[in-house]
Amino acid sequence: MMVQNSIKALLVSAAAVCCVCPANAQAVYLEASGTVDSFHGGFGSGSDLGQSVTLDFSYDSASLSQLLTPTDYILSAPITYASIVSGVYGSGIDLERGGFGSIVDDVNLGDGSVTSTAWTSIDPPSLMYTGEVFGFSLLQNAAGNTLDLIRNVYDKGVLDVRNSGSVSLSNITVGDGVAPASAPEIDPSSAASALTLLLGGLAVLRGRHKPKMLAA
Repeated sequence: MMVQNSIKALLVSAAAVCCVCPANAQAVYLEASGTVDSFHGGFGSGSDLGQSVTLDFSYDSASLSQLLTPTDYILSAPITYASIVSGVYGSGIDLERGGFGSIVDDVNLGDGSVTSTAWTSIDPPSLMYTGEVFGFSLLQNAAGNTLDLIRNVYDKGVLDVRNSGSVSLSNITVGDGVAPASAPEIDPSSAASALTLLLGGLAVLRGRHKPKMLAA
């Protein structure tokens, strides 16, 4: 019990250091890509199968929040940008039309396993909205990665089920995206201290395995 409490204290301290950011926001950019594996409903077609898709998304590191429960340590932040940047569906498709979405890393304090999720809303942006809303859903855990693109079509706020649907990707890779060179950075000494605290605490849980955390 004393060891568990010590680990929790380390995690809280590390998160506090991680969240000490400059006055200006720092956008952290991520990129996910894959190939079309299947399609469902009125989105996608047989000719899309095996074709590549790449999307970028970002969150504001100054908006990171933390939650410590008896079983989990959770870092989360709202998604500020998401777009398809290349592939069979073209580029410039806004995946964050409604302005809602989040990215979450959940560390299980019992076994050290990490589950990372990212998603954006596919709800209509207004009550009587007519048009298309695109979104995405990404899941990463010990079992692997899943990545889906979703399209909902609305007619005066009513979902057009016939033309709405989703596309599931395979051969998924997720990595760092390219951030603008002018983006302000977290103080290197703070980042190093936070990383040391986090990895030190989590190493106790996972032995020699280090969990993947949100980019800082």
